[in-house]
Amino acid sequence: MSETDPQTEDETGVVALLRRATGLALGLIAMARAALAQFGAAPPPAAYTRLILRRFVVPAEATVRRAILVLAGTLPLPAVRPASAARAAPKAPPRARPGIRYPVFCLTEPAPRARRPRPAPEAPLPRILFLDTPTPAAPAPKNRPATDEEEAASETRLLRRLFALERAYLNPWREARRYLRRCARDEARGRAPRRLAFTRIPGNTRHLYAPFRDILQDMNLAAEDSLRWRRDTS
Repeated sequence: MSETDPQTEDETGVVALLRRATGLALGLIAMARAALAQFGAAPPPAAYTRLILRRFVVPAEATVRRAILVLAGTLPLPAVRPASAARAAPKAPPRARPGIRYPVFCLTEPAPRARRPRPAPEAPLPRILFLDTPTPAAPAPKNRPATDEEEAASETRLLRRLFALERAYLNPWREARRYLRRCARDEARGRAPRRLAFTRIPGNTRHLYAPFRDILQDMNLAAEDSLRWRRDTS
């Protein structure tokens, strides 16, 4: 995306698609930043923060993840040391942790949940009247955080997620190599490989602009094809 690589200098169909995905992700990130800038230093309402997340951040994340998978399909799998060698290696002295930890971009997506069938309507139950005994007391209200605290916490979560998205957008090759390292570790441990929600793309809703949806769906097919090609050649 933002970082170029000599392997993608030729103008091929995949490169053209990645350029379109770059424009889509950058536009969605810019719109999310512009929506937050309307409130200045004050945190936006929690409902508005969730709206920014659904409309802009989630589809941008889905686009960047699929671009990372396409790039990962052009790289070789890293070599993983056997578990015995890893245990025998001497432990390095602990390094001083920096004061600021950057949020990490999530490379996976939860599997889409199956839609629950609606239960059949039941016959109304008879009402029970308490004549000789006192009626049960109403449950105590749940302690909800103050509105200001909820809005500030919601904005903090959104900003961390948006910052991780921007870092992944600026250096997708780093994220592609990180994805391959995780896949290699999972394969060495016998775990199922990590996948994306290809059947139900996050953020691909009717609220997304139609040309943006086309780019997201094309990237979804390209990412799925890159995984299929890697399975066939492995």
